Amino acid sequence: MDSGVLLFTLGISITTGLLFGLMPALQISRIDVNSVLREEGRGTAGNRRSNLSRNALVVAQVALSLVLLIGSGLLLRSFLQLQNTDPGCELAHVLMMSLTLPPAKYSTNEQLVAFFDKVLAEVAVVPGVSAVSLSTTVPLRPVRFTPCRKEGEQAVPLSQRTIVAFNAITSDYLRVMRIPLLKGRAIDAHDDAPGAKVMLVNQELARRFWPNENATGQKIYIGLRTEPNEVVGVVADVKNVGLAVAAQPEIYVPMAQVPTSYLVVSVRTRGDPHLPTQGVRQAILRVDKDQPVIGVQTLEELEGKLNSQPRLTMLLLSAFAGTAFLLAVIGIYGVISHSVTQRTQELGIRLALGANTFNILRLVMSHGLALACAGIAIGLAGALALTRVMSSLLYRVSASDPRTFLWCALLFAVVALLASYLPARRATKLDPVEALRGD
Repeated sequence: MDSGVLLFTLGISITTGLLFGLMPALQISRIDVNSVLREEGRGTAGNRRSNLSRNALVVAQVALSLVLLIGSGLLLRSFLQLQNTDPGCELAHVLMMSLTLPPAKYSTNEQLVAFFDKVLAEVAVVPGVSAVSLSTTVPLRPVRFTPCRKEGEQAVPLSQRTIVAFNAITSDYLRVMRIPLLKGRAIDAHDDAPGAKVMLVNQELARRFWPNENATGQKIYIGLRTEPNEVVGVVADVKNVGLAVAAQPEIYVPMAQVPTSYLVVSVRTRGDPHLPTQGVRQAILRVDKDQPVIGVQTLEELEGKLNSQPRLTMLLLSAFAGTAFLLAVIGIYGVISHSVTQRTQELGIRLALGANTFNILRLVMSHGLALACAGIAIGLAGALALTRVMSSLLYRVSASDPRTFLWCALLFAVVALLASYLPARRATKLDPVEALRGD
């Protein structure tokens, strides 16, 4: 707990208590006795200035609460949209772990490729593993980007070329991640170091480079390479920079052609993805007993971590909105209840003159509904202005989403009616004789 935050919160709490305790004290000190006696003698609902202050506070409370409630509703809808977003691959039953090979031990491409082949062979026979692949990154988590240009495009400086996500993969990567192959063929074991330079591209890259052409057979220059890679297949778009961002252009090249010391071992399991963890660790240690394994997690757990920040933001604002909503409802109930108490004589006279239950309910509840409607109108205007600052936190939801605004306003109106109904119901049970005798 930060001491500055703690002291600030303590100071605000004390100042609020003093301020709201001082306001009614100042009102009482300036009271006009003759005016009050005249008003009470006519059976009105107390000092008009006091009533106006109470009503204004309740309206402000409703307005602020509605702003928070709408903000919370927008974040909730955004989070649900995020949860239902198709990542482009199948997240379930995928276990991942990362390796960083020491350059001193794996100094040549041949040594790296030999290590890759042995790991794939050892992990493939671990019980519970149905497929295994190596890659430099995985869906949802970008690691490497590179500039590139298509064949026939003017050679411009690297800073002016299209930047794409780069992933070096082994042959079973699409099978492990369940990424659909849309055109052409996948990378296979024949795409090794001596083989022809090939690659896969995602739909987004194919749309950008060849919007009206078949991408397979086309060629792309990667970085500063003077020899292009041929596109042999097009795969479906996968969320490669987070769930809330559209898929970016991505290329997949055979790992045997671009060996790297950092890689991710991904396995698709037949059941619980955590069960083969120890077996996969042991398989890697059989290849190199000194090789540490880090970053063990499932693809679903990675998704959960990426969603943790929007989830926390939503929960915090929801907690604030819920508290403010409860206080606003209590405020409406308190004002209406106090009004009924002060209007006992007036209500008694109305009942004595023949007013029925419906008349009394309408009279009392209309006061509560008027306060709620005034607060709702101000709150809607405030929310339209303030929720724009939340635009960067929202996903596929407009900051002025009409459904969220409407449902939050209706919720507040219904609850305000219920809060007004309880004291109104009590007012209908007044005994006119007792009410008049009490005054």
